Amino acid sequence: MVNWVFGAALAGVASATVAPGFPVKGSPDLNVTWANNNVSPTGELLSLADTAEAPSQISAPVWTQGGHAVLMLVDLDVPRNNTRVQLLHWLTANVTMPSTDTQTLKLEDPSKDLAPYRRPSPPLHDIPHKYTLLLFAQPENFTVPARFKSLLQSRVGWDTAAFVNATGLGNALAADWIRVQNTGNETLNATASSSATSTASSAPTSTSTDYTGMAGAVEPRAWMGAALVAGLMAVLL
Repeated sequence: MVNWVFGAALAGVASATVAPGFPVKGSPDLNVTWANNNVSPTGELLSLADTAEAPSQISAPVWTQGGHAVLMLVDLDVPRNNTRVQLLHWLTANVTMPSTDTQTLKLEDPSKDLAPYRRPSPPLHDIPHKYTLLLFAQPENFTVPARFKSLLQSRVGWDTAAFVNATGLGNALAADWIRVQNTGNETLNATASSSATSTASSAPTSTSTDYTGMAGAVEPRAWMGAALVAGLMAVLL
């Protein structure tokens, strides 16, 4: 049984607020703010800087106080083997709402995220990537099936529809989507904040040769520190 309470506002809503071609439907809109940018309309093109950290505020119009939910953020456009595949950017559970006045979601401590937020970083000069954020009712005793646990680390090749079916999440309660493009006019700054640093450092340091769009970035201080140590060792030796 789903541990969730939500209003009748969900009933009868026909349109879905997900990126075109996304395999899972979700309606109505989430109200999402990234940095200081409140997304409007859905599918708005945001900057790399806007999305350096997870959304600063998310509100759900279908919410009635009580229960828990799952949030998932997925990139639909990662280039791999001459096609486009999904990449998981964020998965967090036990989302709640402390007040019915604002309908603003309360997230768990980021350290408890099932897949910590990774900032969008599409390949340079690639098409704008489409990122869909979905809110699901969280089933009781919700867990990640074993076959998906490795993908929580690698992220690429994520299958949203299969995950939803395997976990019994059902239909998304609400959703929103944005676009982000890397035109080369912005510089990814992984040290912009502690949150951005955390997500950047969680990214793998190497990827397959046919995939240049892995989420996040290698923390600059990590490789700079390694280079400094190597240089000092060379001098001492």
